[in-house]
Amino acid sequence: MREKVKETLKELIAIPSVSGREKGVLEYIERRLLAVGIPLKKQEIEEGRYNLLYDSGSEFLISVHVDTVPPDGFKNAYKPLEKEGRIYGRGASDVKGAIASLITAVEEYKRENPDRELPVSLAFVVDEERNTALGSENLPKILNGVKYILVLEPTYGLLCTKQFGALEFSLRIRCKSAHGSEYEKVENPTKVFIKLLNKLEEVLKREVNVIMIRSGTKIYKVPQNCEALLEFKVFEGEDLEELKEKVDRVLKTIKTECFVEWKVEDEESFHSFNTDGFLPILEEVLIEVEGQAKKGIMPSWTDASNYHKAGYSCIVFGYGSLIDSHTDRESISVEELEKFTRFFLKLFEKLEKA
Repeated sequence: MREKVKETLKELIAIPSVSGREKGVLEYIERRLLAVGIPLKKQEIEEGRYNLLYDSGSEFLISVHVDTVPPDGFKNAYKPLEKEGRIYGRGASDVKGAIASLITAVEEYKRENPDRELPVSLAFVVDEERNTALGSENLPKILNGVKYILVLEPTYGLLCTKQFGALEFSLRIRCKSAHGSEYEKVENPTKVFIKLLNKLEEVLKREVNVIMIRSGTKIYKVPQNCEALLEFKVFEGEDLEELKEKVDRVLKTIKTECFVEWKVEDEESFHSFNTDGFLPILEEVLIEVEGQAKKGIMPSWTDASNYHKAGYSCIVFGYGSLIDSHTDRESISVEELEKFTRFFLKLFEKLEKA
C-alpha cells in the first residue's frame, strides 16, 4: 500500500490541474475508480468543466477539490520529487495527497470487498482555488440524502470544526508625481500605503496580509500610483459590516492629499460548523489511527463554506502542511500518506456499522 499511494500521488502531481484546466486529473480519477467498480457521474459546471460524483446513497460524503494554484516560481512543479521521506510537487499537500490516499483506500476496500457498496459518497470538485468556487457552490444541486460532508484539506491532522472568515480588498492610491530629485516636495504613494497599512493594523488589532503591491517604474521620478491587494482574518463573533466600516474610516481619515479608494474583492464570515452526529465518528477513527483526536480551526477558506451555507454538517480534515502549500516547498510526507489511507479505510469500516 505504501508504494501504491506514493506512485498514485506522483502520477497526480504530473498532471497539471490549475483552476480552469482540471480535465486531465478528473479523467485520471475516473479511470482509476471505474476500474474497481465505482461509477462516477459528471456535473457540468462550465463548458468543458465538471465535478465528479459517486452517489452510494449514504448520508456521508467526502469532498475534495482537484484544482491547484499555478506553479508561480515552483521549478519542476509537475515533476514529483521524493526526498528524505517527502514527496514534493504542486498540489502535493493541497490537496492531491488526499486524493492519492482516497483512491488507494477505495481500491483496497473494493479488493477486500468486491461485492459491497462503498459506504460513503465521493465528490471531486473543481474551482476551489478561485474566489468563485463554482464546484462546491453547484454540487448541492445534485446531492440526494447527504447530511454530512468531510472536506479534505491540509489541517496538520486536526479535525477542524470551525473556519476563520476573511475580508479581501483592493486599494488604489494616486498622488502627484515629480522628478526623482524633488521627492521631498510630493507624497510618495507607497509611503502613503505604508501609513495606511500601519493604521489599519492598529485599528483592527491584527496583522493585515499584503497579497500583492505594485508601484513605480525604473524611470527616475516619484511614482504616481500604488495598487495593492490585502486581506485580514475575521474572528469568531465579528460582524463583517462593522469591520468594513473600520477600514473605510481609516482610509478616509488618514492625512494625505492623494486620492485613495478601496473595493471589497471577497468576504466570508467566521463559520462554526454543525458537527452533530458526525464528529464522534471521525474522532473514533482518528483515535484508532493516531491514538488521539485533536480539534482545530481552519485558517483558510474551504469548500466547507458553501456546504455549510447549504445546510450540511461539515468538518475539514487532512494531513499535510498548510503553511507550505502554494509555495515552492509544497510537499507531504510518505508517513502522512499512509496515515491518510488508513484513516479512510477505518472510516469505511466505521460507516458500514453506523
